[in-house]
Amino acid sequence: MFEFVTQHEFWTAVATYWIFSAAICSMPHPAPNSSPGYLWLYRFLHTLAGNITTAFREAARYRAGASPGSKIPGLKALVLLLTIPLLLSASACAAHYTIHPGSLNKTDSAAYDALRIAEAAIDQARMKYEAGRLPGEAKEAVNALITSYNVARESWLTYRAAIASNAPAETYFDRLAKNLSDLTNAIRAFEEAK
Repeated sequence: MFEFVTQHEFWTAVATYWIFSAAICSMPHPAPNSSPGYLWLYRFLHTLAGNITTAFREAARYRAGASPGSKIPGLKALVLLLTIPLLLSASACAAHYTIHPGSLNKTDSAAYDALRIAEAAIDQARMKYEAGRLPGEAKEAVNALITSYNVARESWLTYRAAIASNAPAETYFDRLAKNLSDLTNAIRAFEEAK
């Protein structure tokens, strides 16, 4: 999700502005006895939304050649001034995946995460089984999950060994990806069965 947002920053900004504008328009009008804080917030947000809309409308008119002048003096300088901090902060807001210490690469770290999630699901199933709270129909899903976990863990260890020895890892990567996909499906099947 975060990669999609960072790859489509313009459309994310458009959607965010549209949601912001819709939220502002849905605010109820202040009643005569409304608090001064709400009255100030209402006026401030409507002014902000209106100015952004006016700026976009005038910029579109100018690009279309409708009028060389602008109702807002210094609009280009203002837009540039507001855009620079936005662009500088956009890359800082992107989600960054932190690789685990000891991991050989991002794939190795992500596979480790998936195996930890499966291990937690297996431990949870084991505790429920020992407490007698695991439904009978979930036992088959748990067995499939354990089998899938063992296969995925083995392919992960094989992939790690190939990377560590600088061997061609494409085949091992493909096998690891398939086994992790099967593991994810086994976790889903277990969650649905319990």
